[in-house]
Amino acid sequence: MRTNFKYSNGDKVIEKVTGFSGIITGAVCYMTGCNQYLITAKSKNEKEEATTLWYDEGRLDLIKEEAIPKKDILGRRKGCDIQAPKK
Repeated sequence: MRTNFKYSNGDKVIEKVTGFSGIITGAVCYMTGCNQYLITAKSKNEKEEATTLWYDEGRLDLIKEEAIPKKDILGRRKGCDIQAPKK
C-alpha cells in the first residue's frame, strides 16, 4: 500500500485541539490508512528533553514548510540500524 503524506519531516505544524506545536521528526502510515506524525517541540532549556507526541494528520495545520531544511539534518549514513561508534 502506497501512502501520500500531507506534510514532510522538517515542517513546523500546530495541533488544532491543544495548540501543541513543533517540528515533524517522523511519520508513519498504519495498515488502516491512518497517517500519523511525530511532533517534537522546542525544549524549554538545554538540560530538559524535548516533548514529542504523535498526532493524526487531520489534527495538524502547517505553520511553515521545511522549517528545518533537510540538508541541515541529514548525515552521511542514515538509519537507526547503524552500529554505535566504537571507542
